[in-house]
Amino acid sequence: MDNLLKDIYTKEQYVLYKDIISILQKEESDDFEKIFSIINLSNFSSQDDFNIFINHLTRHSTPVREITAYKLEEFISDFRIYFFSDISKNKLLDAIIDINPNISRAVCNVINLLDELKPFFESKIIERINALLLEIKEYQDNTGDLFDNNKKNRKNHAKNKKLFALYWYLEALCVCLTNKNNSKIIEILKNTIKFCDYTIREKTAKILVNINNAPLELLQIAKNDQNFYVKNQVYDKIDFED
Repeated sequence: MDNLLKDIYTKEQYVLYKDIISILQKEESDDFEKIFSIINLSNFSSQDDFNIFINHLTRHSTPVREITAYKLEEFISDFRIYFFSDISKNKLLDAIIDINPNISRAVCNVINLLDELKPFFESKIIERINALLLEIKEYQDNTGDLFDNNKKNRKNHAKNKKLFALYWYLEALCVCLTNKNNSKIIEILKNTIKFCDYTIREKTAKILVNINNAPLELLQIAKNDQNFYVKNQVYDKIDFED
């Protein structure tokens, strides 16, 4: 029996643990088996076993990804070191923009609790936002509808997917701010404060009030925004003259 578990599990419990890991390893295991196995996970005997578990955060069915995301926070206290592996960090990064917002929200909550990894996540998220903004610029150049109020309700899967990803990257950035990359972040916010989609402007304002020495002109733009949710992020938190 593995040293980490021999004083925690009875023999029967240990056999169950190995069965769970075995089910998670098998591609042919059905979703119900995987979900039930993940629900019953409470310990890990190695980084490899944790990697098998967190692998289900992406590229699996939505119910499997979602239960994996919800279970992550449970393991931070006792298995924090396992989150530091490249596999774990990259899985969390990729899951930020899951198509299921419940998963995105759960992953942001996890990142918020991993103080030691915030510099890593901040840097990587900035890179991903900048790459996404280049894609959005190309889209804007071709269609012209991201900043056009008359076209803001137009149904377009490609556009909505990019905006959804940007929204959650901005939310994740907000929870891992270190004030070490503020100049790069401000350049991003100068762009996103102009977006037609108010949710992007709202996340922009949320970041503005959480970084040191945010530019007055950007705070003023957010304060004067016509959308209540954008304005509310800064209205009672920033003391400056109109």
